[in-house]
Amino acid sequence: MQITTSGTTITGTDAPGLFHGFMSFIGLLDVTNSDRMTLKEMTVYDKPRFGYRGHQVDVARNFRSKDAIMKTIDAMALWKLNVLHLALTNDEGWRLEIPGLEELTSVGSKRCFDPNENTCLLTQLGSGPDAEEEQYYTREDYIEILKYAGERNVKILPEFNMPAHARAAVISMEARAKKGDDSYRLTDPEDETFMLTIQFYDRTSIINPCLDSSVRFVEKLVREVKQMHDEAGIPLDSYHFGGDEAKNILLGAGYASYSDELKQQPFSKSPSCQAKLDADSSFDIENIANYWAITVNKILAENEIKEMVAWEDGLRGTTKEQYETESVAVDFWETLYWGGINGLADMSDDGLDIIMANPDYLYFDFPYEVDPTERGYYWAARFNSVHKVFTFAPENLAQNAETSLDRDGNEMSVTTPSIPKPTIRGMQGQTWSETIRTDAQYYEMAFPRVLAVAERAWHRASWELDWTPGKVFNATTGLVPKDELASDYNGFVSALGCREAFKLEKLGITYRVPPPGASIDSSGILTANSEMPCTDIMFSIDEGDTWIKYSNPVGVGVGKVVFMRSTSSNGVLKSRVVIIDEECNDCGEKEDTQMSNGGNINRDPTIPTTGNGGTSTDVQNPGYSFGTNCGKSLFRTRYFGYLFLFGSW
Repeated sequence: MQITTSGTTITGTDAPGLFHGFMSFIGLLDVTNSDRMTLKEMTVYDKPRFGYRGHQVDVARNFRSKDAIMKTIDAMALWKLNVLHLALTNDEGWRLEIPGLEELTSVGSKRCFDPNENTCLLTQLGSGPDAEEEQYYTREDYIEILKYAGERNVKILPEFNMPAHARAAVISMEARAKKGDDSYRLTDPEDETFMLTIQFYDRTSIINPCLDSSVRFVEKLVREVKQMHDEAGIPLDSYHFGGDEAKNILLGAGYASYSDELKQQPFSKSPSCQAKLDADSSFDIENIANYWAITVNKILAENEIKEMVAWEDGLRGTTKEQYETESVAVDFWETLYWGGINGLADMSDDGLDIIMANPDYLYFDFPYEVDPTERGYYWAARFNSVHKVFTFAPENLAQNAETSLDRDGNEMSVTTPSIPKPTIRGMQGQTWSETIRTDAQYYEMAFPRVLAVAERAWHRASWELDWTPGKVFNATTGLVPKDELASDYNGFVSALGCREAFKLEKLGITYRVPPPGASIDSSGILTANSEMPCTDIMFSIDEGDTWIKYSNPVGVGVGKVVFMRSTSSNGVLKSRVVIIDEECNDCGEKEDTQMSNGGNINRDPTIPTTGNGGTSTDVQNPGYSFGTNCGKSLFRTRYFGYLFLFGSW
């Protein structure tokens, strides 16, 4: 891109390149200024780091409106993300109309109290007993989404999860079978296998791969989805198979109290599978997911679909040569602290394309920070802050052991495997929706973390080190240039708060505004800061009845309890309220055993200490602290002393 006094010229090697160049030009514009703008003369040479720059939205557990998907596509286009992984099905819901399989939506897209599940799925995930509304995308909706995304250089990657996480489909086809049509039945009615899935469902949450009707179901599904893409003029090049967690968890560790007779391989008591075992000695009932992946892949190839994508555990144990599609890719979702780097090495050996989707850095259904009022799960990470997402090094996984902690706040030590550098095709953030009920909650959980993914997927930072076999990383190795990292993040978060957030507002995306951090000293002086520059910090000394804008340290009086919150620059979006008093100036240094609520203080070793106007690279100080009286079990907040300074803005 060349900007001169006589005009701007954007050159690209293909249409997506031109599109991204135009987005770069738009990115230079001041969206807060409606008058004539002036740009400096410049020449920019740029290209994406990864060809796959994705964002996953789970619309199955809790539904997302078409409008929310459209706004997400707009945001992805603006920040040059190019794959929207749309998780359309799971145990808890089926969200796409499939002509000829009407029960998938008439039963599988709604929840109510029907013990026999003939008319709906049982109520769950906070939907209440009377949530009988059918929530799904019609065929016309999906075609519209495809066209809208295609115009913005975003590819829709539809996921139909199977064989596991398929309860909505199984129950829907059982309802159909009860009406006399079992041609698409997905479970063997004579199967007596006892099993428990990872989310505590029984065998009705896994498609039985031994049934001809199961194969017929997939063939019908693929044909119908492909036809929708054809009508939209957007070829179905990639199809997400799902494939994860097809197992009986009782066979794993931690279930010693269960009797051995309950620890059964999936479908081991299915007459259909027994017949297949008798007829085909190569059939391996202990690797159901692998068998079904190869079966579905053959169907995709027959329909001229070029690529199958899956969650990596669904394909583990197979190699590229076993599949018929041109490409096979996996979303890699192992945690670093549970030995994920060894899993990465194994997947690299299997010859499959790798998309980094690590939950301990890239799952957006986890809290932004450690606080009981923050929404989200924490099975893989106690928090995934914007800073943590930004500092993730996707091509040198071991490096992250130096710049982050494990789920429980402990340091890690990770050795780089002695193999050549794995080829990473891309990365994506995941927004699972078990705990995200509404569109507004989705926007808050996904944004602005999505922008940190966009930055890492487009650009490799100077502080990201090369993959070096045998290299060890931990909190004390000192290999990562922390000054460069801190400077880079400071620039990113300043641009985020002072420029990019305005674009989110114009798109109608109600992003998360982080609460301020603050302390009150012994003389009653309140000092505050925000992790997102250009947000307004507000405080109240009358328990929230009236709010005053904070600009500089201010006297509030000795012994005062102060309510604080941040607001977006337009005053519309507000953070949660945190409570500050003078009795907790040192809570960040207290041991976990001193905390009245028994929780953990996360210590993020990458957040440099900054005082009120000074800077430091003392990266071992705790990045999180109580901003409240510890003895009162009030709210926890990020402490102002460990935030990045934004005095230059």
